[in-house]
Amino acid sequence: MSKLTYIDDCQIDQFILRKILTRYGSSCEVKCTDTCIGVLSLLSQRRLDENQVPDIILLDIYMPGLNAWDFLDRVKWLYPSLPKPLNVFILSACIFAEDVERAKQYPFVKAFMLKPITKEVLQKLVLQIESPDHFELLEAAC
Repeated sequence: MSKLTYIDDCQIDQFILRKILTRYGSSCEVKCTDTCIGVLSLLSQRRLDENQVPDIILLDIYMPGLNAWDFLDRVKWLYPSLPKPLNVFILSACIFAEDVERAKQYPFVKAFMLKPITKEVLQKLVLQIESPDHFELLEAAC
């Protein structure tokens, strides 16, 4: 079963994501959190099993406290020791060119997308992790 982690401080956006996945009938295991701290704690474990690592991380860019850039800087440091590659997709209510360029510095960031996430985009993401041989470029990719 594929694992998707959604990091967003907006409970409404978390609710929308869960509803879309439920209606779509996805078999993804979904974890929603309003901070990056728990995800960083998981990724920092010394004996991390690849089954514990999310297949996809959806990351809201602007959050109070530890924001997306802080999270990505820490993941960049942890990335070489992870048991499998990460696929991070940044979400934002608005897209600024400087944010898109900054996101390109992280090899594990696959796209920069507008919120709220749509059913079509979620279907493409889930298809990519459930069928690794199938790859479709997301329209909102960096």
